[in-house]
Amino acid sequence: MKKWFLGCVIVAVLSGCHQATIQTDNSKNDNGFVEPESSDWVSFNKPIMEYMYYRTQAVLKNDIEILWRKYPELKNNIDIQQGINVENEEVKSLNRAFDLLDANYQIESYDRIKVKAINENEVIVLVHGSIVYLRDDFGESGGEYLIKVFLEREGENWTVVKTDEYTLSEYKD
Repeated sequence: MKKWFLGCVIVAVLSGCHQATIQTDNSKNDNGFVEPESSDWVSFNKPIMEYMYYRTQAVLKNDIEILWRKYPELKNNIDIQQGINVENEEVKSLNRAFDLLDANYQIESYDRIKVKAINENEVIVLVHGSIVYLRDDFGESGGEYLIKVFLEREGENWTVVKTDEYTLSEYKD
């Protein structure tokens, strides 16, 4: 029994320590995005969940610096028309008319995350999820979102360097 348990522990530790590998031949898939292998899913899920945490905290506290301190690249190259790095607009617009109390987000509520490799140190993660904010009048705001999150590898971890949200016109196309 002890040997079996020890074997399970070793497998769990080793599976948590491997480095994600991404297929770079995405020609057979829609726009080059593919679902990551189960073993790689965690490598991409974690930085997306972390990004969404800081994003919702910035909105809830009406302070974009919360997000920008964690991801300083998101301050740059903002293009509202194209949906590039538009988090500050969300902070402003959602805090204009009411106070927000809480938020819930699900990064895979509409579809599993998909990954497109640029090279071994850069990927784009396609996220089709939802976010709902609880207002102080106990109504809800938010809904579906479709966003490309650009990640770069920093050592063993991935970090967000750019976001590209589908605008309404892009989404309809």
